[in-house]
Amino acid sequence: MDMRLFQAADTGNINLLHHLLAQSSSILHTIALASNENPLHIASTAGHVEFVKEMIRLKPGFAKEVNQDGFSPIHLASAIGHLEIVKELLKVDRELWRLEARIEWTALHYAASRGRVDIIREMLLACPESIEDVNVHEETALHLAVKNSQFKAIHFMINWITGMKKDEILNMKDELGNSILHLATWRKHRQASYRMGTWQYCS
Repeated sequence: MDMRLFQAADTGNINLLHHLLAQSSSILHTIALASNENPLHIASTAGHVEFVKEMIRLKPGFAKEVNQDGFSPIHLASAIGHLEIVKELLKVDRELWRLEARIEWTALHYAASRGRVDIIREMLLACPESIEDVNVHEETALHLAVKNSQFKAIHFMINWITGMKKDEILNMKDELGNSILHLATWRKHRQASYRMGTWQYCS
């Protein structure tokens, strides 16, 4: 990648981007020949919303590309917690949540493992069925939130699941046969109890 284009994406400098395009209208089309990372990856990581919007306008296909580590822009934005960027990316294609990164993690998996409740809310609003997606280890987003002690995310997802009457998701097991209750009990950081059809987390 032209280092000036990298700089523009990293700093969110739209004027520099347009200057580079004026010098070479093909600069965005030749990136794939020189780098596995495109400007949308960089801007999504850095959190530059306006630059992301402009890049999507110029090259929407960048939203579906993965970098050398197997991450797409929505994976990066979801893990870091850039809500507005996630919203912009979902405008390109609401099916972006289906993109899988390494070991079959989706954007929701990354958001849940980091406790990004606002991202989780947006993702479930856009694609409710994503709550059932599992990675290569048969872990749901809820499994990952429990494993990483993300209690606000756990509370939000359990309330959402019960509100949607999808209680069977609470009993889904990973490849080792662990449900979220098994994991919570094993980790001993919180006790989970099931009472009258409602999951409650107690300190």
